[in-house]
Amino acid sequence: MWWTLLLVVAVNTVSSEYSLDTDVPREAVDRCHRGWRDHRPKCGEYATMERGAARDAREARKAQRAKRQVPQDQTGDDKPTIPDCTVYKDTEYFDTCTACDAGTKTGDECKNLPKPEDLIDYPDIDKTKCLDISWGTGRENTADNNFGNCMAMKTDSTHRYITSNNVPDFYVNPYCPIGLGKGYCVQQEIDAGTCFFTGLTCGASDNGPGTNDYGDFWVPQEDNYKIKLEGDPTQSDRPGDMYDAKKVGASKTNGAAQGVAINGIAIQGPNDAGDVSIDEAGFQLACGGHVTPPLGNNQTTGNVPSGPPKYHFHKAPECLSPFTDASKGLAAGGEPYKHAKLMGWAIDGFGIYAYQEEGGKTPVVDECGGHFGPIDTGEVKYHYHSRAIVPYHLACQGPALGQCNRTQSGTNYCHPGCGYQVCVQPGTDEEKLKSYLAKFDDTWLDKYTVNPYNGVEALDSFALPIVVAIILNLSVW
Repeated sequence: MWWTLLLVVAVNTVSSEYSLDTDVPREAVDRCHRGWRDHRPKCGEYATMERGAARDAREARKAQRAKRQVPQDQTGDDKPTIPDCTVYKDTEYFDTCTACDAGTKTGDECKNLPKPEDLIDYPDIDKTKCLDISWGTGRENTADNNFGNCMAMKTDSTHRYITSNNVPDFYVNPYCPIGLGKGYCVQQEIDAGTCFFTGLTCGASDNGPGTNDYGDFWVPQEDNYKIKLEGDPTQSDRPGDMYDAKKVGASKTNGAAQGVAINGIAIQGPNDAGDVSIDEAGFQLACGGHVTPPLGNNQTTGNVPSGPPKYHFHKAPECLSPFTDASKGLAAGGEPYKHAKLMGWAIDGFGIYAYQEEGGKTPVVDECGGHFGPIDTGEVKYHYHSRAIVPYHLACQGPALGQCNRTQSGTNYCHPGCGYQVCVQPGTDEEKLKSYLAKFDDTWLDKYTVNPYNGVEALDSFALPIVVAIILNLSVW
């Protein structure tokens, strides 16, 4: 029977256009997706870029908004440019903004509208303890130090708010992506003309903060995240770009993040070396992460921001407890046959869990890397799973609905999927699934094809590579 199911599966490699909700030129979007190895702006979050195409786009926005300005008010002062008022929704400033935008209100109230990002009340971290530290002092693990890691989180009725200093809560050696005395670009980048770090040699004496003779190490830098407590799987514009925050009601200061781990470290996409994945580039990552190139002295080529090394994850952080709880062995209290624990939150509000399903089964995921099924609490939800293979966490913001390809620019990082538009973990309780979806749209599931899941057992982990190989071979036939 399962052979019959496999015959309907094909890997779609047709390229299609995908338009981000951004004012940034398409060329800049494409270059971003080809993989600037940098913690600053990434697809969907270009507002922090201070040079090049982003600067041109910013000037174009100013000119466009200037056309919207109403005539001078009675005082003779020009009416200030009014931002998109949706950013003030559910705040005391929304009515004022809409009145100013319509021209029915002018003067100081319009001039003094706060910046949207200033409205977010992020939790504080101790500046002295968390930001005025160095790798040399923070690497010592003490009761009040935790290797220098700082993360604070709070929630309200709709969102979680996270502040992090981007310092891992485990020891990290000085790092060179290719080797000591080598550069920061693999041959694929050089051949494609996308090497943006031609002036850098790992271990050089003039690389700026976060470096020594043995490589690069983290420098604490504050980042903030606003993420919905619960993502909406029925949102009409799904699937979405893996980095986008705007369309899912989120905010982040680390544009390259597609999510944030439970220890506050950013989870970035599958590619780090040009338009190739971490594994294709041959990078070795301890606990799934590394630091960005040392750009404190701005030794770069092209429109790449400066900044010291910042730690982040690409692959699964297997040294964190959601992974070690399953891998450390039964004698040590390991639980390899329970559903994996939460290891982080995607920007779209869905949880990211470690490897295994209940019973140690392999998750049956869609092209984005997520699926509907029970989580560790027994609740049925849409969620992602970390994977040992590309895309490692997620290739797009799901559900994929068979359309992951349209979210990709450059290399396609989509997972093979389950052969249907919606993927449900075999054995999932149908009533629990319907109850979950009813919170959003109780007719949504009827619009799509769904893999058989009632009374169907998932494959054990060892069978997955065989099935994937068969799927890929059939797609070629």
